[in-house]
Amino acid sequence: MDDGIERRALLLHLGDVLEASACVMKCANRFNTVGEAVGQEESLMSFTILRMVDAEITPYEFAKRAASTFFLWPKLLLDESINRALLANLVQHDLFPGNQSGWESYVSELRHQVPWFADGLDQVPEGQFEKSVAVWPPTAH
Repeated sequence: MDDGIERRALLLHLGDVLEASACVMKCANRFNTVGEAVGQEESLMSFTILRMVDAEITPYEFAKRAASTFFLWPKLLLDESINRALLANLVQHDLFPGNQSGWESYVSELRHQVPWFADGLDQVPEGQFEKSVAVWPPTAH
């Protein structure tokens, strides 16, 4: 496949994730978890990534993790040669700890457009998200 087409596909995917993050945050005050939000908010149902991540994380935690995961992608995709392992490792580590089935679904979907995505990466490390005790929006005391 053409390198330019793959880079474009990854940039479009990045845009989709940013849109999902923005949309989930718009209704974050009404739902305790991403799973709850996706199940009840029709506007979120088209974002497949929200059905792949741990359904028990908060919308705030998803947005935080998505930002942490993808902030390097624009730089990496503009480099002369793509650091393929780093692109995939960031996603696996930050969005899918302890969630092998979600990771496999994510990779399977992305490989329709980027066949090499996550090639050679190990299984998802065991572990869980750090449970966020943050409340969004913050309340004044």
